[in-house]
Amino acid sequence: MFEDRDFVCKHMLLRKGDFVKLIHEKGLKTMDEVQDETNAATICGSCYADLEEILEEELKKEKE
Repeated sequence: MFEDRDFVCKHMLLRKGDFVKLIHEKGLKTMDEVQDETNAATICGSCYADLEEILEEELKKEKE
């Protein structure tokens, strides 16, 4: 879907690789936490579903 260098939120200039790193470093578990930490998906919301999918994938990896 996205490469690490691709922007997942263009308004906040948030790249996938940076987002994944934040998930693990900050222990983000919910989209509310993601929005509070990054402000991503708070302007137009078009990236919300993509961010949520990446978050769910990363949380699933942690459980494996």
